[in-house]
Amino acid sequence: METLIKSKQRRRLLTAGAGGALLSLVPHVRAQGAYPVRPIKIVSVTSPGTVVDDYTRLLAKHVGQKLGQSVIVENRPGGNLIIGTDYVAKSAPDGYTLLLTSSSSMSANPYLFKQLPYNPDKDFAPVARLASVSLVLVVPGTSPYKSIAELVAAGRAKPGSLNFGAVSTGYRVMGSAFSRSAGMQVVDVPYKGAAGLITDLIGGQVDYSIVEFSSVLAHIRAGKLRALAMVTPKRVAMLDTVPTLAEAGLQDAATVEGLSRINWFGLFAPAGTPQAVIDKLSRLSLEFVNSPEAMAHYNGRGSLPSPGTPAELAKAVADDQRLWQRMIAAAGMQPE
Repeated sequence: METLIKSKQRRRLLTAGAGGALLSLVPHVRAQGAYPVRPIKIVSVTSPGTVVDDYTRLLAKHVGQKLGQSVIVENRPGGNLIIGTDYVAKSAPDGYTLLLTSSSSMSANPYLFKQLPYNPDKDFAPVARLASVSLVLVVPGTSPYKSIAELVAAGRAKPGSLNFGAVSTGYRVMGSAFSRSAGMQVVDVPYKGAAGLITDLIGGQVDYSIVEFSSVLAHIRAGKLRALAMVTPKRVAMLDTVPTLAEAGLQDAATVEGLSRINWFGLFAPAGTPQAVIDKLSRLSLEFVNSPEAMAHYNGRGSLPSPGTPAELAKAVADDQRLWQRMIAAAGMQPE
């Protein structure tokens, strides 16, 4: 009899324990279903005021309004985009820490750095491809070269006589791809930031460079710099008299296509983020791409809409990894 009573007591305790465990899961289930229940953070890998950062803040405002929750932007620039990217890679996969970054951190860095602290293929879940930064090939306003053809002719006539300024390793790779496709030998001049490079371009110490369109538009309009070609798939409305590289006569179609497509930026979450959260964020992000606020940004900063689903963003990362690997190898560069 005593054994039977103890057995019944054990069953009651087990039943109560199981019920308590199930009840303890209810808030978690509700929290997942009601996402978001607290502020979301989007990490921007660029400094405040850049094209990508401005776009990130507009996106954050749009998503926050749609979700009825605060979405803040936290800048973590530096280290060739590694600092901010690695921070998000190591964040909890709960949808509350996101990354807005460019092709460089996901596709170029694996081939530029030996000890990359994150794995683009394993540490992230693609959310949405958003837009692309317009790049432009410029020369000083006092330069004798008024077209790509003239620049290339001069470079071929006197190998090593021209120099190319680059603000990062990625831009150096792009410059190398351009000079090789044009049959030129040029001298690379590295810079730590765009400000110093632009100053030397205006002063004539640098013969040409590929830079962000928005950072030099005012100087182009003032005649201090001359745009020879847009490094974009199509012309930019703000300066529609400037041809694309393809239109300017660069014959290497693969290089032209590659340089024109690798400037996108997109939204990522840590790997393991619930699919329902990814789907919700993707839908709202792609909705923003064609919003009036985004259109105003494209028209004001010269960027271009480049929307893509999570699957399309994953494909862009993989395609560009192959492209960057090829360009870096062709440039004879070794991982740092």
